[in-house]
Amino acid sequence: MQYRAFKLQELSVPYKWTFKTAGGSIKEFVNSDTLAYAAGGACATWKIDNDYLLSNNSTINITAETRAVPGQIIVMIDDAGQKNLGVITGVDNKNLQIIYKNMLDIFDCTTLNPMRAAMSNNGDEFEVKYLYDGVEDTAQILAMLYASKDVDKYRRLPIRIRTSGGGRNERGIYNVPAIWKYADNTFNIKEWLVDLFNTHNVVVQFKLVFEVSRAYIEIYVAHNTSGGRLIKNNIHGMTLTHSEDTAAKATVCQVVDNESKALLSTWYLLRNNTVTSDANATDRVQPYKLTVSEFDADNDDGATEQSVAEDALLYGDFNHYISVEIDRNSAMYPQNLNIGDSVTVVPEIEEMTSENVLNDDYENKVMRSIYTGKQEDSENSIVTLIFGKIRINYTDIIQMQYQKKARS
Repeated sequence: MQYRAFKLQELSVPYKWTFKTAGGSIKEFVNSDTLAYAAGGACATWKIDNDYLLSNNSTINITAETRAVPGQIIVMIDDAGQKNLGVITGVDNKNLQIIYKNMLDIFDCTTLNPMRAAMSNNGDEFEVKYLYDGVEDTAQILAMLYASKDVDKYRRLPIRIRTSGGGRNERGIYNVPAIWKYADNTFNIKEWLVDLFNTHNVVVQFKLVFEVSRAYIEIYVAHNTSGGRLIKNNIHGMTLTHSEDTAAKATVCQVVDNESKALLSTWYLLRNNTVTSDANATDRVQPYKLTVSEFDADNDDGATEQSVAEDALLYGDFNHYISVEIDRNSAMYPQNLNIGDSVTVVPEIEEMTSENVLNDDYENKVMRSIYTGKQEDSENSIVTLIFGKIRINYTDIIQMQYQKKARS
């Protein structure tokens, strides 16, 4: 295994790139930097903890001193190409060790809340709306913050962004409607993205792209959809652990005015993952768990009290933890899993063969989930694949509670 570290290098001539929205309009952005080689070498051993929900450290033990420094982007390379990407957080040349976190850490930055005023992109105003699309508008916000013409040189990044699953449907409604909840003057970009993943299954993925005279970070913003990979628990040497929390995080939402704080309406979560204002609805989800959301009655972008309540109560799926331990050398090891991929985990069912399909007879025996990370190291061929959005390790739970507190 090899590693490469890259620094940002300013280009003598910036270049423009375009983002085409689902509606067909073209937005133009600019890259003023490129990725330049900083250091590289062989990895003696390595441990990867690539969990989208947590900021855990991954470690590389190297064979010789390095010129890499914290803040640079690191990529691990094997015969198949880019194995893992991250942002260096520590370098210890005495002990020949590099510590890094996953690529989402490049967005661990507090910046001005774009809800406060319109932002400018080469003269075209783009204002973050109260109700926004969790995919397409997220891509545009990231581009505005990191690839605008006048962005601070110490924050800008050489990026290009593509999306999947955003925009509006045939009725003109956002495919991934989200409410902008941040009311302070500033917000943390990474915390916002993790919250979008938790509430709307919007995932941000990364890859480094090298061209003849420049390089950039490709960012893929996508909404998780149903279906996906099939993982069966009938593989020799595979261990599956399942811990489920079926209770919804909130079942009742009281909507209050964002200025007067007066109660405007109350909404209730139903078993079919919709909401109602009828407190006597027979299919309300229990137990009673209250959340409160603020509503801006002066908004002009289509947000309603109901859409605010839906943003708070819906999208509560994958509230479980599944870990699959499997040998990376196994022919059944699931290749090319990306964060956010939806999967179906099939417990060991004796009568089910590879020719069977997941029909109604098996529907209540399978687990639908989403891939959220993996843990592996060079000294053990067993890889732990992680699915779902809760964590069962004490230290992980404490970290997630801290992150949630920081975002609230």
